[in-house]
Amino acid sequence: MKTLRLISLAVRYHWDSQKSNPANLFAAVFGMILNNGLAVWGLWAMLFDGKPDGKQLTVYFLALNGMITIAWGSVCFFLGGLHSLSTHVEDGSLDPMLATPRNPILLVAISNSLTAALGDVIQGSLTIVILFFIASWTEALRCVLFSFIGIFAVMGLFIFTGCIPFWMKRGSSLSILMREMCLALSFYPSSKIFNGMSRTLVYLTPALVVGILPIDAVETGTWSSSFIATSASIAFFFATVQLFGFSLKRYQTSNYVMAR
Repeated sequence: MKTLRLISLAVRYHWDSQKSNPANLFAAVFGMILNNGLAVWGLWAMLFDGKPDGKQLTVYFLALNGMITIAWGSVCFFLGGLHSLSTHVEDGSLDPMLATPRNPILLVAISNSLTAALGDVIQGSLTIVILFFIASWTEALRCVLFSFIGIFAVMGLFIFTGCIPFWMKRGSSLSILMREMCLALSFYPSSKIFNGMSRTLVYLTPALVVGILPIDAVETGTWSSSFIATSASIAFFFATVQLFGFSLKRYQTSNYVMAR
């Protein structure tokens, strides 16, 4: 409960600082919704529009994008500091977070809130609302469920890529590249497009737990696929937390004033 209260206070603080300029806040949120909407429409048009199985894959595509967008936006809005974990490691701003008895990952997570990510949550929610009209209610409800379970996978992705600077100098750039690559592969309907070795290689990336397993659970609706997707997301998150703790042994502190 103390952790949830701390997260709530941090989000309120960041939100109050952002809403003091409502024009910028509205522009950021609306811009994110517009950007995501155009991206989803463009990708669907490129992959499925005009093809014989295009209409059949519409539900699959919308469910995939809706789930990931909600999970991604929720983490960035409530725990936005994880998005810049690699920067904290690289520039030395992790130092003061290690000097307290609280979990450093939690302190990093609540250090920032990407309020524009509220647009992700809104856009993803609207996408799932559409599913209630064009798909079965059970499928849409499964999509809602795995939108929240996917939060664990997204947090794991942020922590996993954020650990790269522990192991190499100037690793922040590679961290961002890997994070965006995994996001792109997760949004991409990999299980419907890739075959053979290409599909196997995608399955070896975090996109497996962020997008592929959850959408498979939504599509099939079986208890086994749901259990696998849920277990994989939670296990991936806790594995990356352990990776962070192990990588922290390689952290070299720096003068925080000079780093800033």
